[in-house]
Amino acid sequence: MKNKKGNFDETPDCTLDNKKVNKTEDLIAEIESLNLDVPDEVMRRIENDVQQSEKQPQISMVGLSRQLMSVAPECRGRMRISIVLACIGELFSFATYFFSAYAAGWLIKRAYGNPTGFDELLKYAFLAMGSLLLYFIFTGFSTVISHKTSFAILAKLRQTLFDKLKVIPMGYLVDNPVGKIKVIIMERVADMEDWVAHLMPELPSRLLHPLLCIIILFFLDWRIGLSIFAPLPIAVIGMGTMMYQYRGRMAVWLSSYANVADRSAEYVRGIPVIKAFAQDKASYGKFADAVKFYHFSTMKWWKQSWLGKALMTAAMMTPQLVSMPLAFHFYGQGQIGIETLLLSLILPISILPQAFAIIMSFELFQMASNNWVPIKELLDMPVQKRPDAQNRAALDKNKGIKFENVSFSYHEDNEILHNISFETKPGEVTALVGPSGGGKSTIAKLLAGFWDQSSGMISIGGADTKNISFKQLTEEISFVSQDNFLFDVSIKDNIRLGKPNAAEEEIIEAAKAAHCHEFIMALPEGYNTKAGDAGGLMSGGERQRITLARAILKPASTIILDEATAYADPENEALIQEAISHLVKGKNLLIVAHRLNTIKQAHQIILIDKGKIAAKGRHDELMKEPLYAGLWKKYLGEE
Repeated sequence: MKNKKGNFDETPDCTLDNKKVNKTEDLIAEIESLNLDVPDEVMRRIENDVQQSEKQPQISMVGLSRQLMSVAPECRGRMRISIVLACIGELFSFATYFFSAYAAGWLIKRAYGNPTGFDELLKYAFLAMGSLLLYFIFTGFSTVISHKTSFAILAKLRQTLFDKLKVIPMGYLVDNPVGKIKVIIMERVADMEDWVAHLMPELPSRLLHPLLCIIILFFLDWRIGLSIFAPLPIAVIGMGTMMYQYRGRMAVWLSSYANVADRSAEYVRGIPVIKAFAQDKASYGKFADAVKFYHFSTMKWWKQSWLGKALMTAAMMTPQLVSMPLAFHFYGQGQIGIETLLLSLILPISILPQAFAIIMSFELFQMASNNWVPIKELLDMPVQKRPDAQNRAALDKNKGIKFENVSFSYHEDNEILHNISFETKPGEVTALVGPSGGGKSTIAKLLAGFWDQSSGMISIGGADTKNISFKQLTEEISFVSQDNFLFDVSIKDNIRLGKPNAAEEEIIEAAKAAHCHEFIMALPEGYNTKAGDAGGLMSGGERQRITLARAILKPASTIILDEATAYADPENEALIQEAISHLVKGKNLLIVAHRLNTIKQAHQIILIDKGKIAAKGRHDELMKEPLYAGLWKKYLGEE
């Protein structure tokens, strides 16, 4: 991992930044010292996540709750009711200790021969029992309401995140592995449940109990009230120890969790290949290293917290450490009565359950706030701005696709495309060819609206794509990629995605045009056969022809084929191309091709090299270009 210390100026103004950098470097050095096979992209992500976690502004408990509630503002009323009920319940719980102390005082007085009416004892006993019953009732209703509210908020949060994925640039999905996004939407949101269902409604009531105890003890005797703060310095030291590099280690843990999720999925999916090529040792080694890395980050995080947590727990669990002997001393001196003595003994002890709950609340808050960081990052991701769906742009069917000085970069310092300009005509075939990594697929995806270009303009039918709503753009474009995807529904329903209201005859015609009708009819249930998870029950060529049938069925004005025939059988490839040429009359057809024989008859071939247009023309014209001729020689040599 590259050492970045030299990137910072050693000036007084940079002292804090340098300290953060040193912390980051220490964490990275610990990981590197393990000598595990941690992918470079994971290390870069960890370094970035650690630095970002240190830069993130600290969020308070109130701030976290407000941000969560802003996702589902309709739930605020129910959450407030739950908090109020929890606080009322805690008041009755506190009253139970109070009345129990006075009942115990009655018994002690009676034992010393101080006659008092038995009705007074019954009064205290019934008041204590009634208070306990009311505590259970109010707390029970609070818990039911908070859990229902919690599920509603988390469901709304997941829905909001899924909706966000629809409108953010595809670059986010490219830069972040599926495992990380899945962890954010599923695990990180699920981990917020304890905060929403328990901490948000219960923490105010947990804080209310010790607050009432302190107020009453100060009212009874200020010296005893002050004495329960004696263990507080130890608690502060424990909390400081727990919080040291907490956010950075949490960021490492989240990255290691996403890494082991990715490795697990990769290992399971690749088992057939691993067995076929006897690569089980190497492949399992990578998976095992991911597990070891996850174990390391988990243990490092918890070891960091153990001592601090022990100190904090010990301090908060002993509020009577000084108040108890002090109360006995004052009673022996005759300075306080028996009721005050009993309350001085009972009330600090009654804080213990709440103290433990408060400790856990702080720990859960730290976990929740760190879990919230990637969720908030995704929620705050800039969106691609487009008109509302009801505002439809007017498209001229006589105009095709037009790129005008289009440049694009995934990141500010890495431009992929440079001043791309070309124009197509409806009914003609335009092909993009060139060396791998030149930017052909990026051009196709820019046209489909997967990203926004950094500069320049892209238009379809004379309308700027930025002035076309996402809904209208998806209606106008039929996109078929090499990485095709089928849902685990019937083949018929997979094809029908191109046109939801299509009749069965239209589906069959599209399948015939894509030359997949025969193999579909040979399946046990024909068009009703399920494709399997992600189309797993179909071969690569079959999946490709089914997705092609879906695109053919879709009434779109523009068809984009991004290596769409890569898995087609050689004998069917020409037939598929012929079917497409008949079906694209009056439409814009853009083909990204690696198999060059599929685009020999294209009306316009655009040669892309290193993000620039190297040449344009028909096949015979471009054969004079050394780069294009070299691609053909290489292709024919492979054939």
